[in-house]
Parts: sequence; C-alpha cells; structure tokens
Amino acid sequence: MPLNESLAQILAAPSAEAVWHLRGDLLASGTPPDARMLALLGAFHDYLDRLATGMSSRDHSQLASKLDISAISGVILERLAEVSDSPKLGLNLVAGAISEGLMALATRQHVKAWEGELAAVHRAAAWVLFDELWRWSTERNPEIPALERRVLLDRLLAPALDHEQPGLLRAALICRLFQILIATEIGASTSRGASGR
Repeated sequence: MPLNESLAQILAAPSAEAVWHLRGDLLASGTPPDARMLALLGAFHDYLDRLATGMSSRDHSQLASKLDISAISGVILERLAEVSDSPKLGLNLVAGAISEGLMALATRQHVKAWEGELAAVHRAAAWVLFDELWRWSTERNPEIPALERRVLLDRLLAPALDHEQPGLLRAALICRLFQILIATEIGASTSRGASGR
C-alpha cells in the first residue's frame, strides 16, 4: 500500500492494522528504523490494539450482564408457574429473586472492572501524548513559557483523563491527537526529504 494511501487510512479509519501498514510503508520508503515517528506509531498501535480488545471484552460483559438481569424475570415467572399450594412459594420467590439479583449485580461489577481497564488504556495513551505534544509544541512555538505550555496541555488532555467522560469521547480525542502528530511528522519528514534532493 503506498504511503499516501496508508496515511489516509489511519486518518479516516484508524485501526491497529492500518498503523501496521503505515509503519511498513514508512520503512519501505526509507524511514530509519530508529526514527521517532516509528516510536509514535508504536504507541498509537498499542493504544488502538488495547482499546479494541478492551471494548470487545466490555461489550461481551455488558451483554452477559443484560442477559443475567433479564434472567431474573425468567426465574420469577418459572417459580410463579410452578403449581404449588405450599406456603413456602412466597419465600422461594423472594430467595430466587435475591439470588438472581446478586448474580446480576456481580456481572455489573465485572462491566465496571472493564471500564476501569479501558480508563487505564486512555491514561497510558495520554501519558505518551503529553510528552509528544510538549516536544511538538516546543518545536513550533518555543516562545510559550513552560508553565503556560503545561497548563495548555493539561487542559487539552483533561477530557481524556476524566472518568466522567464517555469512553468513546475519550477515545476520539486521543485518536485525533495521535493522528495530528503522525500527519505532521510525516509531512515534516517528506518536506525534509524533498529539500534534501
């Protein structure tokens, strides 16, 4: 896949596979294996791969949780359908509902655990982005005082670190920042290559 196409692919629909192809295209076009760009691509690949795995697991956990919650109704209906004149019927219904309810709550806690793991994936990516954005902004705007640069970057990355923000919003911000850095780096290296001819 030519370099322009693989870059367009990660800008339009970022995935670990698309980043893998871009890395290969960059190496094939003469990018040195120890180039900073490849480290940045590696961090983006790691983020996308961990995000896809975590979201897939989370989605499965949420489905299981919903199925467990709907199973409570089934257990209650089953108990109600039992023909019994026993005075224990009410007690059996309550016991069944409590036990099924606790099972559903346990599954919901499992979903929360996945959310926590995804938050860790976002935090790890934000850590890398802070350093990369610091370097990127220093090269382009060296006149910004360090304290002001820090405040600006903290504000920029705050939504990615805010556990109150929806996961998709956090992922969208992190992906967009990686995309900007990667496109800028490729553009700069292409300009350097063209001027060196």
